[in-house]
Amino acid sequence: MQMVLYADSKYPVREDVDAIHAKQLDQIGKPGTWGTAAQRLAIAQEVRDASYEVGLQERPEKAQPKNNTKLPSVAQEVVRNLTVSPKDFLEASYNKAKKNGLGDEEYVEIVGIVSRITCMDVFARGIGVPLRPLPEAREGEPSRDRPAAAKKEMAWVPTIPNLPEGGEDAKALYGEGYKTYIVRGLSLVPDEVRMHLELEETQYLPMEHIFIPDYQHHEGLTRAQCEIVAGRVSALNECFF
Repeated sequence: MQMVLYADSKYPVREDVDAIHAKQLDQIGKPGTWGTAAQRLAIAQEVRDASYEVGLQERPEKAQPKNNTKLPSVAQEVVRNLTVSPKDFLEASYNKAKKNGLGDEEYVEIVGIVSRITCMDVFARGIGVPLRPLPEAREGEPSRDRPAAAKKEMAWVPTIPNLPEGGEDAKALYGEGYKTYIVRGLSLVPDEVRMHLELEETQYLPMEHIFIPDYQHHEGLTRAQCEIVAGRVSALNECFF
């Protein structure tokens, strides 16, 4: 099995996991919807710095050179709180960030980046390899593409409603099916939904199979075993869902 990102792992890593993690890391180094590439990489580095400080990750002996982009203090605080203690980030925390100047769209993109880099960094820690180097920042400007259909529903942030209300925005992002808030929560920044679904469908299972109880996506674990692990981890992390 040919590996690229995790070639130094003593454990076998599935090629699709290796490939999707390599793609996701590279994507963080590109201009996003609301952040420049340098800002997005600064978010990822802030996640790592916060993790080192509280002992969630081991600080590398040879640190990767940092870019000189400084995040606004409100963004820095949100990143650190989401990284270190996401269960304590409440609606009041979100409202405070908004009051201090962080936009809905910027918040959603931050949440997406924090959760994705955390996913990949925890994976690296689990297989005993150093955290993968962040890419170089690409030039370009954020697209600032805000979905016209996004509106305030039951989430803290505006989301794209399901069909038919969500119209073309919903059809382009969700397809024809109904999507719950756990999928729609990041829909104010559609690219973050797409990136998260890529990770989820590789590491967990393809969404079209989610209601098939005995569908087995992993060679080593049955669906029931996957759900037990997921449920236990969620309980330990005090996950809202």
